Amino acid sequence: MATRIYIASDLHAAEKAWRKYVNAIKGDVYRADVALLAGDLTGKAIVPILEQGDGYETELLGVHRRARDQQELATLRRDIADIGFYSFLTSAAEAERLADDEAGRDELLERLMTERVHEWMALATERLGGGSVPLYLIPGNDDEFTIDQALDTPGYAPVNADGRVLDIPGGLQLLASGWSNNTPWNTPREESEDELYTRLEALAEQVRDPRRAIFMIHVPPYDSGLDEAPLLDENLRPTISAGDVLRGPVGSTAVRRILEKYQPVLSVHGHIHESGGERRIGETLAINPGSEANHGILRGYLIDIGKRGVELAQRVEG
Repeated sequence: MATRIYIASDLHAAEKAWRKYVNAIKGDVYRADVALLAGDLTGKAIVPILEQGDGYETELLGVHRRARDQQELATLRRDIADIGFYSFLTSAAEAERLADDEAGRDELLERLMTERVHEWMALATERLGGGSVPLYLIPGNDDEFTIDQALDTPGYAPVNADGRVLDIPGGLQLLASGWSNNTPWNTPREESEDELYTRLEALAEQVRDPRRAIFMIHVPPYDSGLDEAPLLDENLRPTISAGDVLRGPVGSTAVRRILEKYQPVLSVHGHIHESGGERRIGETLAINPGSEANHGILRGYLIDIGKRGVELAQRVEG
């Protein structure tokens, strides 16, 4: 019997997408045996909610929002969380002070990130605590190292697989890494192609049989069709030609080399939200689920792996 794997990536703190993902793992529709989440768990934006004498107010995506009581405040905070932002209650004076305090904003953001990761891990433990469908996840290049203590907290059901080779159901092994090649944004978990190759090679050498292994690597392989993104100029703005945004491959040559050398049965990626799909790298089926989590849309893949390899590859959306 084939092992069914449910895969998603790049939820970026979007609360609605996370709840959909956890509920789908245990649901009767997909009937997954294993769940994988391929990195980038956190968001980057803080939305201050100002406490006024007669309620609360903020700006959300350019729209003035107001809450008159605790119930409306809860709805407002949920709306903020659903698109992957972090809210906090504050005064106008404190919000103004933080606007001029970069270190203070960074400290606040890391605290809010870590709190939400704890909340996510607790929810998954509550829903998946029976262990019938194990969940393996990794941070991505955008995720600060401060969240690792939340991911590794004893007692949580999800397993932080980053930097490990693990045995998983179906007689399979999982190689996992959340690191990427260098990006224009100097993210926390990125390094040169040579350094990334060395990191991945050290893990791949631990794999018993690549044809019974899944390589979950956050960044997709270079020039695979899973890594097409807008090309940026020196000011990090999209390059325009004849009115169109120029796009090109931005994935990792190190990841491509590892896949070409070891030929795992399946490789799982994320990182480039707009390049969802599947491609063949030799005998390896490489997939990127894509992501629209910040719009409340959960994109994923169902993969069935049997004795002879991949038997089903189906995109799903919720």
